[in-house]
Amino acid sequence: MIKSLKIKNYALLKDIFIDFKEGFTVISGVTGSGKSIMLDALSLLLGKRVERLTIDDNVPKSIIEGVFFIDQSKKSFFESHNIDFDEETVIRREINSNGKSRAFINDTPVLLSVLAIFGQRIIEIHAQHQSILFKDEIAQFTFIDNLAKSDNELFAYKESFKIYNKLKSELNIINDSGTLSESELDFLRYQLDELEEANLLAGEKEVLERKILLLENVEGIAKAVSDSESLFNNEKGVISQVSSIKRKLVDFDVFGDLSDRIDGILIEVNDISAELSSIFSDLEANPDELSRLNKRLDLINTLLHKHKKQSVIDLIDYKDKIKHKISVSLSFDKQLNNKQIQIDQQYIILGKLVLDLNEKRNKVLPEVKRDIELYLRKLGMQFANFEVKIDPFGSYHDLGNTKVQFLFSANKGSELQPMSKVASGGELSRLMLAIKYISAQSSEVSTLVFDEIDSGVSGEIASLMGDMMLEISRNNQLISISHLPQIASKATQHLKITKSVVGSHTVSSVVELSDQERVKEIAKLLSGKEVTAAALENAKVLLSQ
Repeated sequence: MIKSLKIKNYALLKDIFIDFKEGFTVISGVTGSGKSIMLDALSLLLGKRVERLTIDDNVPKSIIEGVFFIDQSKKSFFESHNIDFDEETVIRREINSNGKSRAFINDTPVLLSVLAIFGQRIIEIHAQHQSILFKDEIAQFTFIDNLAKSDNELFAYKESFKIYNKLKSELNIINDSGTLSESELDFLRYQLDELEEANLLAGEKEVLERKILLLENVEGIAKAVSDSESLFNNEKGVISQVSSIKRKLVDFDVFGDLSDRIDGILIEVNDISAELSSIFSDLEANPDELSRLNKRLDLINTLLHKHKKQSVIDLIDYKDKIKHKISVSLSFDKQLNNKQIQIDQQYIILGKLVLDLNEKRNKVLPEVKRDIELYLRKLGMQFANFEVKIDPFGSYHDLGNTKVQFLFSANKGSELQPMSKVASGGELSRLMLAIKYISAQSSEVSTLVFDEIDSGVSGEIASLMGDMMLEISRNNQLISISHLPQIASKATQHLKITKSVVGSHTVSSVVELSDQERVKEIAKLLSGKEVTAAALENAKVLLSQ
């Protein structure tokens, strides 16, 4: 449930704090006072995208923050998104004047999509004139599945449907690759033979280039080595001179560190001299070897140019791809057949799972019809008929292989039709309340928000709707925006939104009404601007019922 809501600098709501109670809360206020703005702010807090900017340009950002009591059943959501779980969870949304926003759950930054998923799990908002349940098939299936408790069957079906679609995609890929013609195969075989015959080795080109460079410069390298060895090893060479320096210093302790460093130099110089000797011993003018190496390098460069590759590794990868392409082409029919067998097997599994899903859904339909018609009669619609019709769709989709329709007729003898086409405003309100009343009993959502769900009704029917809302609030927190005194009088908490001018700005405020203030507010709802003594008495009677 929602414990509190804080709104700063959002349209008329400059600095609002609302402390919500358990049970049934009603919110009243004249048209334009800010009720819809408050509901819009709550929707933004729960992940709604910013569609229209209503932030004061003089203030850097709008902040909406809510505190929610969360039960342990929602803990898995926090774990899956790496968010700290707290039974008293704080959600915050910050929106800058340029429309950009940030969202936080328990001070952890979250994506808007994550916030929206979380919002769907804790609060359900029925906005004014909303009829998504009447038009959206997904919402209708969700309603039926909640009542049928078919979550496990639906999950199993969806997972199987994903596998089925994946297999079909793989079949399409195989079909798109197709088989190669004989001429294409011959060309690929020729390229493969040429590359395999070359017997390429990774890094070979670089080794060849170094060896060729050495053989092409034998004389120059030999002279450089000879001159260097002479400078190192003759009587007045580097090694002799450094050794002489060491002998001059070794007898004095003050040169201890320097003597050690000279030892290091001698070791390094001797190593260099030895390595030069090794290079010199390997040097040999070999025109035949040079010719062989150049031919090998020419072959590699020719292949690189021919196949437009940058390195020997690229040529090796290309050779492997040719081999795979030939293999795929030769095994095309076999792959096609094997994939079709997998699809056929998955189709059978899918059929069994959808039968289980449909059986659970169909089993609950008579109960849905009975209960909704019962509550509609309690709401004054004595001849109302309601039916959920589930028919074969002809193919599989994300929710099964059927289509769903909610059918309704309000009058005796009237033919059942899709309810969005035949229900009037008042009928729509009562029908929606009956549906919400039933769904609330099986929904995991703990808080329901109604925005004038009672529009189009009055008198006794309004009182009956109030009783039903009060009944819903025994198990779910219910917040309802209403102009009807019969409904406002049933609430356990009454909030009023008022609008006033402060300086050069119009601002809205929210106050919780005391018992005496509630009498006056309900009397005003009964009689309009002029609150009469009779209206006050009637208000007291309504509140005492």
